[in-house]
Amino acid sequence: MEKNICKFNIWLFLIVIFLIFILNIFSPKNKTVSEVENRMLAGRPEFYVQDLFSGQYFMDVENYFSDQFLNRENFIQASKELSKYKGISRKEEVLLVDFEGQNVGGNSEEESNSTAAEPAAKGNLLILDDTVMEIFKFNSDKSKLYADTLNAVQSMLGDNINVYSVLTPIQIEFLDNEKYKELSDSQFDAIEYVNSNLSENIKAVDVYSALQNHSDEYIYFRTDHHWTALGAYYGYTAFAEAAGFVPLQLTKYREERFPGFLGYISNINPSKKVDESPDDVIYYNPPVDSEMTVYYYDKTTGEKKSYEGAVINEYYLETNQKYGVFIGGDFPLGIIKTEAKTDKKAMIIKDSNGNAFVPFLVPHYSEIYIVDPRSCKENIINIVKDNKIDDVIFLNYILTTNFETFMDNILGLTK
Repeated sequence: MEKNICKFNIWLFLIVIFLIFILNIFSPKNKTVSEVENRMLAGRPEFYVQDLFSGQYFMDVENYFSDQFLNRENFIQASKELSKYKGISRKEEVLLVDFEGQNVGGNSEEESNSTAAEPAAKGNLLILDDTVMEIFKFNSDKSKLYADTLNAVQSMLGDNINVYSVLTPIQIEFLDNEKYKELSDSQFDAIEYVNSNLSENIKAVDVYSALQNHSDEYIYFRTDHHWTALGAYYGYTAFAEAAGFVPLQLTKYREERFPGFLGYISNINPSKKVDESPDDVIYYNPPVDSEMTVYYYDKTTGEKKSYEGAVINEYYLETNQKYGVFIGGDFPLGIIKTEAKTDKKAMIIKDSNGNAFVPFLVPHYSEIYIVDPRSCKENIINIVKDNKIDDVIFLNYILTTNFETFMDNILGLTK
């Protein structure tokens, strides 16, 4: 009898696995955005011979099937709910967990190994009461590679183009609690190291001091890895000083506020306190009118297409991706044409932290070219020279210095 029950259980298990396999094969795989995770999902990879031999093609296929797995959103949400019951209850709620989801350029194998951790220096995400923070670990070789990458691009652009490096620190750097702040390496030292390796033809913008002077203000989201629009404004004032123009007072912008934002990194947290304390998205409408065109590539044909965008895109406020209010989120290439009384043009090469920064540039440039190295396929050297762009701004947050793929993507823009 027991033997028959055992066989029945085995067959039942195999049938369930087979049914899931069949359903997953034939289920629609056209979802592009995960609302639960607030990120873009992998699309069907294009086949290239070089990717086949390098192994990249099979990694892309694996990511595609993982992101398009049957009922994936519900599984993630259930996992998140269950994880809230883990951890140690204490007066000060502190958790340290591993996080593989930096939306930068992809993690290497050694960067992405993860296990759940008690509060100790093993993870890379600190949850302190109602705030989620990424943890930074300094790597001198990769930081120098980041500087060398910018130097290489600058040398191709030539000395007639103003090149700026805006490297932004993350929230944990300005934490008052020294015990938990020490889980992260010094971002001040890391930024200084990068700047010391930059060519003398690149102007390093001191965003660090600007943020430090206002660290008691709402300059970072509590549930997301981005700075707020206020933080981006202080970064803009530092850039204005380096670029030699007077920044507009914040009162010149029309302030709007939208509640209920749970950001990207909050989606993997095991803290109910974070979920019950969402952020407000505060944004500032520029006092200068503009038009924006967004360019992207068709996932099936690779054809370059476009649509009308907006510097402040309020559509996203009604979605889970509320940070998309800033220029409409991430895309390969965007071009903003403004009514600013100037002939100057700028290009910003950025990760998603640059999104909240762009609206503050609108009053100062007639055209702004927005480039995301993770998806853009254009040659930026040609764009700069063909369009007589004056200023090229590299704006990325400190964690990009740890991702070689991101640097490869930047160099890929020059080919």
